[in-house]
Amino acid sequence: MNNVSKAVDVGCGTGVATVQLAAMFPSAKVYGLDISNVPDLTQQMAPKNVTWVVGDVLDVDNERLDKDRDNAQSRSVVSTEIFTPGGLDYVFGRMLFLGINNWTRYFSTAARSLSSGGIMEHQDLDWKFYRVNTSECLSDEWEWHRHVVSAAETAGLSVHAGSAAALHMQEAGLEVISVQQFEFSFVPSSKTPDSQPMGRYVQGKLIPQYPELLRKMLGAKGFVGEELKRLTENALRDLASEEGVHQKYTVTIGKKP
Repeated sequence: MNNVSKAVDVGCGTGVATVQLAAMFPSAKVYGLDISNVPDLTQQMAPKNVTWVVGDVLDVDNERLDKDRDNAQSRSVVSTEIFTPGGLDYVFGRMLFLGINNWTRYFSTAARSLSSGGIMEHQDLDWKFYRVNTSECLSDEWEWHRHVVSAAETAGLSVHAGSAAALHMQEAGLEVISVQQFEFSFVPSSKTPDSQPMGRYVQGKLIPQYPELLRKMLGAKGFVGEELKRLTENALRDLASEEGVHQKYTVTIGKKP
């Protein structure tokens, strides 16, 4: 992509993708936006064309910029500097399924802020789990998963954050130019060699965080104590039940006409 002068990484988390975007577009001003500060080490190693901002894309409201005085500074930057009408050339978002509870607003905000020809890239997961190399759903039979999905829907989260992106982009007025789907493996499988690094990463980094995620989501549905412990144990068992257990990971790219 040529002539990118301003880009944003929404929900930048650790800031790794922000740094990658800044390297891809060295002449652009690249914003890393998240509701929390990125780690100090990332901030120190970031190129000079990166600006870190603590704020929420869902707070963008051109009619009420001072809605919350406590966050007025962040909102001012997010609304008046980052998401200005037609001011962005590239909007990137990855793994926002636990953070966005109003997808229509998110995509419409991004679309309004893109310049003509500007690109939006969205990478995200759906919540169901499947058997390797198939669309045979495993998680429909998992009790704990049904409760997690119910908790997500109660919180306004989308359980189709990846696969629904194309429709959201179209509804926001963007032209969908590419949709690709991959297996986000939880257990490495010899049947899908390309997914083995992801499976090892998930086992090493994400699975250890699952008990805390389940505590929050199942706790919101009233599960505590022994019942929470039982559901958590079942979840960890199911997620390691066979090689290649995976979620669908969709990369969707849209363009502003």
